[in-house]
Amino acid sequence: MSDAEKQATQVVEEILKRLVEAASTDTVRVKLRNLNEACSHLIMNGKQRLTVPLVLSTYAAMFPAKDQSIAESSIRNKRGGANPYLELYRAWEDAGEVILARPRKMGKAKPGEIIDYTELSSIPDPTLRHQVKLLIAQNTSLKSQLDIVRQVKNAPTITLVATPGTPPPGSQRTSLPQLAESEVEAIRDFVAERKLKSRGLAEHEDGSVTTRDGRDLADPGFVSALRKILAIAEGPQ
Repeated sequence: MSDAEKQATQVVEEILKRLVEAASTDTVRVKLRNLNEACSHLIMNGKQRLTVPLVLSTYAAMFPAKDQSIAESSIRNKRGGANPYLELYRAWEDAGEVILARPRKMGKAKPGEIIDYTELSSIPDPTLRHQVKLLIAQNTSLKSQLDIVRQVKNAPTITLVATPGTPPPGSQRTSLPQLAESEVEAIRDFVAERKLKSRGLAEHEDGSVTTRDGRDLADPGFVSALRKILAIAEGPQ
């Protein structure tokens, strides 16, 4: 098991421990542990991504006792954010994205990208992986700013990667630089609170990000700036 996979499962274990301790009855505690085993079995042994129907059928097969049964509504009902079954399911869902991720071959970057964001999964160290991801985002942002400055000065824009269809030197853009869909998705994925937690990262009130052991990963204002960029890129909902 890689360090990233160990970290992902450790996050789930911590969430399970907290939910079990906060459970109001022994029945809920038993069902939480059963649900944890079912999700773990599907991901760790079956190498399958979770769906509610799949989890329920696996749960029923592993724990057929009626007094331990769990309904679909028990998982799907948000209960104002206080549904322990849904929280545990989501935790395993996030862990599955790490555990079942398949590194892509290099050389698949799209125009304007140095590497494809999905290729970052090939970096085993989680801290280094996120640092590289932040560097790519920063590099993309700086490139966009430089393009805007050159546009204002009536100068040709630049590209990070020479690819077919790239405007030749001296050509001019008719609109402001736009984020690629993969860039928007990368920002959306990074700033999602539950994704940060599943990766062992913590967001603070000042917008900074630290690792589980307290190491600074991003300066104050970084996450809030990313959310503003995401809001602009996605436009009015």
